[in-house]
Formats: sequence, C-alpha cells, structure tokens
Amino acid sequence: MPAPILFVEDNSGLATVVARGLSEDGFEVLRESTGAGALAALSARDMSAVILDLGLPDMDGMAVLQQARAGSFAGPILILTARDAVAARVAGLEAGADDYLVKPFAFAELVARLRALLRRAGEPRRAALSFPDLVLKDDALGVLLEGKYVALSPREHALLEFLAQRRGAVLSRTEILSHVFGYHFDPGTNIVDVHVAHLRRKLGESAGLLETVRGLGYRLRGPLAHGS
Repeated sequence: MPAPILFVEDNSGLATVVARGLSEDGFEVLRESTGAGALAALSARDMSAVILDLGLPDMDGMAVLQQARAGSFAGPILILTARDAVAARVAGLEAGADDYLVKPFAFAELVARLRALLRRAGEPRRAALSFPDLVLKDDALGVLLEGKYVALSPREHALLEFLAQRRGAVLSRTEILSHVFGYHFDPGTNIVDVHVAHLRRKLGESAGLLETVRGLGYRLRGPLAHGS
C-alpha cells in the first residue's frame, strides 16, 4: 500500500471535496489545515507526496515548503494556491516545489499532475551515473558530492538524470519541459531556469558541469561513467 498523500488546506469545504475525490481515485489522503500540523505529519509518517496550500492560518505555506525540504523530505510537493502571479510561482518552484497549480482548478488536472509527479518519483532505478566527485544515485533522490549525500527533489533528480543521460548534448527548454515536467506546452513560467538554478546551488563546486548555452538551452559537460 503506497504511503498517503498529505493534503494541506485550511478551507474545509475545498479540503473535503478534494480529499473525497482523491480517495475515490484510489489515493490515501491525510488532511491537515495548518503549517504546524503539516510539518508534524511529515515528521511522524512517510508520505508519498504533499499538496500544499500557501495561505495557511498559522504560517505561510512557503515556510512549510522550505522547512519540509530542510527536513529532508524529498518526495513531490505540489503547490495549490490562489497566488497566480508569475513571481509567486517562481518563488515556490525555487523553494523546492515540483509543480504549481492555481485556484480555481480542474480536479482532473490536479489528479493528472499528481500522478505524473508520483510516476516520476517511482520510476525504476538504474545504475548510478558518476562524474569525478559527483555520483547521481538512482536508488535515492539525491547525489553524492565528494562522498556527501545531497538531497534533491524528484524534479531536480529527473532534470539532472536527463542531462546526464544526454551528456554533451544541448537540450532545449522545450525538450526539458516535455521530458522532465510532462508539459507539451509553455506553462507560462521560467520553470526550467528556476530548477536549473536551484540544482546549481545544490551542486556547489560541481555546478560548473551544468552549462547554459545561450539561446539554445542547457547541457551537462564532462566525462561520465557508470558508478557503483
């Protein structure tokens, strides 16, 4: 039985409707209405994913997102909020969210995005991919940097893996949007650039491997070998 979905929403009417719909679609749903409750739930129990509202009564959802990632929760986090400004979407993605859906929304789209995130997080693992001092561990959502584990979100892991598998090739934003994010259209944000920037910060000194090719896209340079 998969771990439950944590649904964090303080609007009880909306929470009831969405939670019921998710349950009917086969998900186990754990509801919380506050940021403190959400963080306590993440500490107490394994979760497959989090659907997170930003307008919570006790603390901003962005703070919940940041603390969840700081606490090493590496599962998918989907923001569900009325904040529709591009800057708000970018801030959420940059803080570690994997996707962003603006209210009002179609329930079918929420389910489709959630399933896509879970599918990506649960894809079969392959052999590790390694650079000097950097190993992309495919049995965990993270990388080894000079022997030290650094947690990645599912999107960050998928992005780095896609670049690694196509090392040396310049991958356009359109290709990355399609393969990594499942978007076959422009979502209206610089979601790719945000995730690349976030990934570079986590890679630290190894960030130079991830190159921007102006006007074309991104590529991962350097020799690559299968690690153990």
